[in-house]
Amino acid sequence: MTHSRLAALALTIGCLSGSAAALAAAPTHCARNDALEIRGDVPGALSFDVYRQLRPLDAQRIALFEAAGEVKRLPDGLPVCQIADDGVDDPSAVLVRVPQGKNAWWVSAANVQAAD
Repeated sequence: MTHSRLAALALTIGCLSGSAAALAAAPTHCARNDALEIRGDVPGALSFDVYRQLRPLDAQRIALFEAAGEVKRLPDGLPVCQIADDGVDDPSAVLVRVPQGKNAWWVSAANVQAAD
């Protein structure tokens, strides 16, 4: 491998490492009181209707909705922003936005905590 290819490879690895670190950091676009963190692995539902159909949690229902793209597993420790005006009067549900991605996800309020 030539010196320039090695340098390009090192730069690529450095950028990828930086991207992983950015994913681990709290989202910078959250309002001060809206920064949360996922506590425990949790299924996130694209719509409130799907969120309600998952309760009580059932592995078979989660798998069906995951296969349809309506549910996504959000990992423990993932930084998220709460969407405060979610339009639903249900304190058990929280609408959150992940750092990367276009969709908002409904998760159980028991699976979020204030970000440090």
